[in-house]
Amino acid sequence: MKKIILLLSLFFPFCAFADEILPIESVPLETVYGSSFTLRPIDVWVDMINSAKESIDIEQFYLESKEGEGMQEVLKAIESAAERGVKIRVIFEKVMMNVSSKYLPLLNQKNIEVRIIEFRKIAGGVQHAKFFIVDRTEAYVGSQNFDWRSLTHIHELGLRLKSKKAALALSKIFESDWTAALENNGHKKRIKLDLSCKKPEKASFLNEEVKWCMAFSPDKGGKYTSEIDEILKIINSSKESIVAQVMTYSSKRKFDILEKAFISAAKRGVKVRLIFSDWALGYGKEAAIKKLSGIENIEIKISSIPEFSGGFIPFSRVEHLKYICSDRRILMISTSNWGYEYFYQTRGAAVVIEGLAAGKLGHDIFERSWNSPYVFPFDPQKKYEARKKS
Repeated sequence: MKKIILLLSLFFPFCAFADEILPIESVPLETVYGSSFTLRPIDVWVDMINSAKESIDIEQFYLESKEGEGMQEVLKAIESAAERGVKIRVIFEKVMMNVSSKYLPLLNQKNIEVRIIEFRKIAGGVQHAKFFIVDRTEAYVGSQNFDWRSLTHIHELGLRLKSKKAALALSKIFESDWTAALENNGHKKRIKLDLSCKKPEKASFLNEEVKWCMAFSPDKGGKYTSEIDEILKIINSSKESIVAQVMTYSSKRKFDILEKAFISAAKRGVKVRLIFSDWALGYGKEAAIKKLSGIENIEIKISSIPEFSGGFIPFSRVEHLKYICSDRRILMISTSNWGYEYFYQTRGAAVVIEGLAAGKLGHDIFERSWNSPYVFPFDPQKKYEARKKS
């Protein structure tokens, strides 16, 4: 019997792992993007919501839907879940209520409760995380807002975590923010999580074994791995290569620790390639990028996704994903842009995956972007104009 079990473990090494992580990518229409390793969010979200039997907890920056677009299907799935008795709780950020309030009537029904959090009172920033938990057995974390554009007109990256431990960790974040939204008085209770990057879990990812953990913002907001600490750890431990893609990057408020880490990595021979969106340009916002430009071993490109053939769509056609990949084996996918306020004042969530499969995914997505027709080298001598967003 022992020999049979050993043989099975050799041929089916992942059957022992209860956890599975699935990569999810939003691909803007009419672009060359779309990794063969990734699923699409609309299918995953609806499947997860339809599978709910007891509860769904959703924490999002805001909500925006549109007739005939994918968010309508998601909202219908939520409505259907509530009708069959699933208890649904939703948190939105107060600063975005000018958008979300238009759609709250769609959630005004039995078994759905919505609360608005003013995260400024807690840490000075906003609730910027994007996640939801189903039956406390699995969860979704990613850069996608609950916005119809994030499904088909913005480049995004997220993960479906079929893991009770991930669901539990996110549930503790949710419960803390749920209480804060009710009290509306700057509830600052520190969150204690058992899930730590010091003791990563094991899971199946792209049919390979990986280790994984979660990190959160704001830094010092609780007993958990902080996003900024984990990003610095990834950069500082890199030996050969770093690739990363994020919407915006800034070094305001004397926040230069990422800049120093990247320059230090480059000086020890690490090849660093970075892609930022064109939303990071104009009005002097590119000052932080200029400081990295021209450093030996650091290459920077800017992405500008072309307008949709159907006409201009406000606040869309942008690289909104946030990830960093080191030495082709460590991948961190986050909800946070790179800036002081995101790491120290704002609610954010990230997943760190270590293994060859993690590097495979990170580089597949990055190389498609790096070699796409939508990017151009950053020129520190050029005066960039801000791109029209609305």
